[in-house]
Amino acid sequence: MNAGKKQYEQIPIPEELDRVIWDSIDRAAREARRRRLRRWGLSAAAVFCAAFISANVAPLYAYAARIPVIGAVVQVLHVGSGGTRADGVHAGAAAEGETVEFYFESRAGELDTAPVYTVSHLFAPNRMVLTLHGVRTIDYEAIRESLLAAEAVLDVYRAMIGDDSMCGFIVVLNSGYTYELTEHTDPAGLSVRFYPDPAYQPEQMVYYLRSEAMPYGEGLGLLAERYPGKAAQLKTQSGEYIITVGQYGSLAEAEAALRALEETSEDASGLFVASGTADEVPEK
Repeated sequence: MNAGKKQYEQIPIPEELDRVIWDSIDRAAREARRRRLRRWGLSAAAVFCAAFISANVAPLYAYAARIPVIGAVVQVLHVGSGGTRADGVHAGAAAEGETVEFYFESRAGELDTAPVYTVSHLFAPNRMVLTLHGVRTIDYEAIRESLLAAEAVLDVYRAMIGDDSMCGFIVVLNSGYTYELTEHTDPAGLSVRFYPDPAYQPEQMVYYLRSEAMPYGEGLGLLAERYPGKAAQLKTQSGEYIITVGQYGSLAEAEAALRALEETSEDASGLFVASGTADEVPEK
């Protein structure tokens, strides 16, 4: 027995063994923390949504404001922006019912805060546009499949962006649906929850400025760059793409916006006024 013990004690131990063991323990602890925070964050978001409903506050305006919440939830919004500046980020997503969880990582591991993002809600058709900054790689198939798993989502496609540190998604919603976005911290994440909007008006007429249709490619991205912060990309029924600028409640407002744009930018000469109902996708 003593000889066996002596041989056991003389077995060489790799120098990296301690590091591997502790790295494994750290990963398990981080994953457990992620699950706890996700459950807490979704519960907190539900509580605040209930408070908005009971107070008869219109969701469009309530979610646009920053909400102080202690813990993992940074803000809940419908349109706007958030996050902190980052680079070299990897993004993925997973579906949880009618909620899609975006997660963010770097070579050093999971992030504590979400990268800079913007989200907007447009109509004709009803869609959400989400843009992520500082993201170099994405699991696009996982993101697309997770979004399409929601009953509210009709179609998902990527925006053409020339900057390799940005990525954008156009999420076309079925009639009558809307969404809310919750930003999480420690670990970083964005939760997009889809739900029916009782105030939705499918027959509402929407006016906007648009370009001629073109194939999906570099030209589409270059055209969108002419109108920074204003242009959105949209796939037509024919499978080609256009850019749209602005949304207006009347033809007169749209025409006035086009004249103002033409006075400040020579590039506006290729745009014209178009219209459609809230759910309508342009034919071409």
